[in-house]
Amino acid sequence: MTGVIPELWSERDTRAEEVLRRAAEEGDLLSMLMAIEGLPPEVGMELARAVAELAVRVRLGVEEGQTPRDALVAVLVSDWGLRGDIDNYHAPSNSLISKVFERRRGQPILVSAVWILVGRAADIDIVGVGLPGHFVVGIEGVVVDPFFEGRYLSFDQCKELAARANPGRPFEPSWLSPVSVRDIGERILRNLLRSVREDKDEDAVYRSLRLLAAIQPDAPTLLELAQLSEQLGNWGEARALYRRIARDHAHRREGQIADLKAVELESRSRILN
Repeated sequence: MTGVIPELWSERDTRAEEVLRRAAEEGDLLSMLMAIEGLPPEVGMELARAVAELAVRVRLGVEEGQTPRDALVAVLVSDWGLRGDIDNYHAPSNSLISKVFERRRGQPILVSAVWILVGRAADIDIVGVGLPGHFVVGIEGVVVDPFFEGRYLSFDQCKELAARANPGRPFEPSWLSPVSVRDIGERILRNLLRSVREDKDEDAVYRSLRLLAAIQPDAPTLLELAQLSEQLGNWGEARALYRRIARDHAHRREGQIADLKAVELESRSRILN
């Protein structure tokens, strides 16, 4: 995208956007998490070292006879103190990997992401499981909840968690399937959007929306980004986005709205010029 107001989008943000796209394509979870926060490479190296050190301890536990889940609990929960942040659940810091490492608290998906990073570095078969409303992990065929200190979850407990987020909707077995790094990034960005909207931080909303559009350029996300760009006075970008939506999603409601908005902005620009 071009014509972005410098205060809204920096060269550092552009680099983060590029890393985000590449991480989604390559399945690089740590790079995805770093890009979402906009961390410089040196901080990423520190995080990678921390993950490696934790993984060594987990691997030793497994070699000494602990199950993979028990080894992760012993290192990440009992020794390191990682758990979910119940008191400030929606704080933006709970969606930022460096803050989660620093505070050892976070939302379910970020705490789970730490488990995945450390577990995979320790050669454990661990995947993300995107239950509606509550992200968990799968470890060698069993479901575990890192947010609540690594408790095991039965199938009925998984159904109960899903029902809280989707009352009345039948449980879908696909909800227990492993999710991709792209899916994890999208879900984190949607959580972050919710948090920064509550804080009424328009600049952070713009950045989060633009990053989300980089890996999930669906019509609703692009339209919301275009509308926010217009609201913030970035008419050039808004007009370009409206044209894109009108072209790529012509048969959808968003495409029709975008077509009208593009014409409106063009007329407004002619009048002002």
